[in-house]
Amino acid sequence: MKPNLKAQKTIMRKTFERYGKPTYFIDRYIYTYPLHMALKFNTPLLVYGENVSYEYGGSDAVETYSAKDQIKNGVGAGIDTDELLGDGVTMKDLNFFEPPVAEEMNKLDPIYLSYFVEWNSFKNYQLAKRYGFHDLTHEWNRTHHVEQMDQVDSRAYLVHSWLKYPKFGHASATDYAARMIRYGMITREEAVKLVKEHDHALDPLCVRDFCGFLGYSEKQFWEIIDGLYNRELFEKDSNGAWRLKSGL
Repeated sequence: MKPNLKAQKTIMRKTFERYGKPTYFIDRYIYTYPLHMALKFNTPLLVYGENVSYEYGGSDAVETYSAKDQIKNGVGAGIDTDELLGDGVTMKDLNFFEPPVAEEMNKLDPIYLSYFVEWNSFKNYQLAKRYGFHDLTHEWNRTHHVEQMDQVDSRAYLVHSWLKYPKFGHASATDYAARMIRYGMITREEAVKLVKEHDHALDPLCVRDFCGFLGYSEKQFWEIIDGLYNRELFEKDSNGAWRLKSGL
């Protein structure tokens, strides 16, 4: 599927500036479009990877095999569709944007593979390497990540996941460091050090690609980011940089 690119950029700018969720538009389609195609081609079984809410935390964090309620995990939900209309965007541009109605969903049986197989990002990575997957270590080390294997297909997309940092005080480095503790790869002390070094440091190459796609200057970009910081968690230091408050 290839959405209307002009509408995509308009909506991405809107959800970025209002909510700090620039990829909401495409994330939602990842959840809705396969369901519509499964109905169209009478393919009731859809196999997804991990249950995002249960594996990583979030709303509706229930251990279940069924992915019927996947749209509720917060990644592609939470913004009223009517908010996305206007500025040249019509309902025609949002074809397949809503999930199928309940009666249609009952014809499908989407499942999470992670319910049946223990989900381990690093084991998956090792398996993928045996089939020819390459990480980024030969070309690029992302400043706000503690690994170089996840989400390697789009630099601009990584801005979205980092935006948890100004809002909640943690981002991609915390996500992976926490997993590495659970997998027995590092200690908590080692994880804390990694988080302090990387979590805040949004990669400049990601910023450049993001701004290039949506038409922002980097000055405009950082002005928008400045307005997203949670004042209960952050304060500015003497150099005007945002820092987590003492004790956080």
